Amino acid sequence: MSISELLLDVISEFYETDNRATTFGTGTELYHSEIHMLQCIADHPALHISGLARLLEVTRGAASQTAKRLERKEMIVKKASPENEKMVVLRLTIKGIIAVEHHKKAHEHYDAIIGKVLKEAKPDQINFLADFLREFEKSLKEEKGQRTTGSNKKFPGTNEN
Repeated sequence: MSISELLLDVISEFYETDNRATTFGTGTELYHSEIHMLQCIADHPALHISGLARLLEVTRGAASQTAKRLERKEMIVKKASPENEKMVVLRLTIKGIIAVEHHKKAHEHYDAIIGKVLKEAKPDQINFLADFLREFEKSLKEEKGQRTTGSNKKFPGTNEN
């Protein structure tokens, strides 16, 4: 099995595990984009929709739609900003705070798994792996950017742009 096949298998396995709706201790299903928006709101409590969209690297419309879903799920509330009453900021509800805490625990679980796998690795091996993953992520983002900007680049093995 090639490295790329192995990596794609690992990505697929992780995606299947991580992409399912999870309740994060709230009894309400939350999807990947929703829990990460909640985490972003927790990390940046004075954010408005535009700032949230910038941080999450999504459109303002996508951020607004996700925020509306989270409001319906009683995970967030919209409040007037204390600095500017015309600006609306998003705040976590108790339910949202619980979801974020469970999400942090899920990340700690993944950190423990990765730590266990890498415990015998030498620092230069870990550095190589980190550099590889950063470059791979950068390449994926560039590829995604080319697809969304209508590049004429052909993808290997397809007739699609």
